[in-house]
Amino acid sequence: MRFSVGDAVVVLTIGRKRGEIIAVSRNGRYQLRVEAMTMWSREEDLAALHEPRKPKKTIRSRPQRHGDPGEDPERVAPPGRIDLHGLIVEEALARLVDEINRSLLRGADRVEVVHGKGSGRVKDAVHRHLASMPVVAAFRLDPRNAGVTWAHFR
Repeated sequence: MRFSVGDAVVVLTIGRKRGEIIAVSRNGRYQLRVEAMTMWSREEDLAALHEPRKPKKTIRSRPQRHGDPGEDPERVAPPGRIDLHGLIVEEALARLVDEINRSLLRGADRVEVVHGKGSGRVKDAVHRHLASMPVVAAFRLDPRNAGVTWAHFR
């Protein structure tokens, strides 16, 4: 089965997530957009999508009252969390990107980054990197703990 750009597919290797083909390489690999992430995959790791996409469900953070004007019908997964204590900057950034990708694939709307207070090198690098990521809408230090940054996704 050959896929072409624009086809909707199911990616079997990452928990049957739905994606869209955005490019096809000469060697038969496909570049996909899965939620806010892009990735390359082989044809045997993909299946054609036969049903329409269903909306995400959200988990309520507070009890729902009938008729609440602020109610949101979508559900969001719990936030991601990564602890970067004891890592050098390069390793910390690599693990941060991995956790952001995992959190996005789960449907989370934010991630908690525990970088510690220390010298501030890891925190500064994390903040520079978060600022450069299009998927990150905003980030801020936790007001109760200066060793933690919260990154919110678009």
